[in-house]
Amino acid sequence: MARNQNKPPKTFQQRQTEQRLRDDHNRAVVESMASQFSCSHSVAHNFADQCEDRIRDLDFDLICGKLALDFWVDPPEAARPVVDVLRALEAERQRHMAALGQLRERLLELIKSEAVHQHLSLPTAHYQELVRDRLFPGLKLRPVQNPAVSGEH
Repeated sequence: MARNQNKPPKTFQQRQTEQRLRDDHNRAVVESMASQFSCSHSVAHNFADQCEDRIRDLDFDLICGKLALDFWVDPPEAARPVVDVLRALEAERQRHMAALGQLRERLLELIKSEAVHQHLSLPTAHYQELVRDRLFPGLKLRPVQNPAVSGEH
């Protein structure tokens, strides 16, 4: 704790720079999400990746859950309700992992088809505003520079 007290306070310029960097990062997130989510292939690929991330997380959780259940293979009667809930949680995680695997495969299969490759028709700024309003209310967006990219022809 004493270390934090010895740290000099940040200057106004340092705080402004940090805020500008955060805003720049948040704008990049807004622009990337608006671009990805307005293309059917990109959004499918993004969510397939999200499924894969969750599957990896669940795999680790299942390993840890199995380890805990191995500790409690023969629980005392008073602890049995806890072990029963841990078993139910393990079963739910397995079901969830299987469902995510199936959905991921369906998304990856759809990406292979050009017939489902579509782009939404509203200007890019519209989708950027949707993302900004949901994730970063109050963030000022950069104007879209290229009308061809923005869908504003």
